[in-house]
Amino acid sequence: MVQATPGRIERALTYLGTLSLLALMAIVFVDVLGRNLFNSPLLWGTELAEVLLAVMVFVFYPVLARRGGHIVVDLIPVPRATRVAQRVLAGGVGAALFGIVALCCGRQALRSAEYGDASAILGLPTAWVLWGMTALAGLSALVFVGQALGMLGESAAPGGHGD
Repeated sequence: MVQATPGRIERALTYLGTLSLLALMAIVFVDVLGRNLFNSPLLWGTELAEVLLAVMVFVFYPVLARRGGHIVVDLIPVPRATRVAQRVLAGGVGAALFGIVALCCGRQALRSAEYGDASAILGLPTAWVLWGMTALAGLSALVFVGQALGMLGESAAPGGHGD
């Protein structure tokens, strides 16, 4: 599959995911250092690490979907026409699964906003995090739909994925 150069949204998501990973590493490092050397861990470290982990994971989903960066294992060689159908099916399944994740996260975000849920120490409204996860899962579903529809025109293109 021929990959286009990354757009602004993809670059922004990549930078955000990278920064969240960097922040996560720094928080865990300081927390472990404080816990082991000074017997005083970061009180809010675990909460912020959970949020940063959710951000990092959900930010990278659409980027990986667009780049085709998910793990792919071809166990059985198949003809090109079957391979294209296989990729279209995979895109459809990915879109369906991320659509379900988006719906579940959205439902949970509504509940969280209704109840006014917030994290215990930082007081961060959990609905914000859940809405972000909903939007990013929805974006991932849309990327998978785009990948599946883009595969329909790839059957005539030389040098497709897996050649």
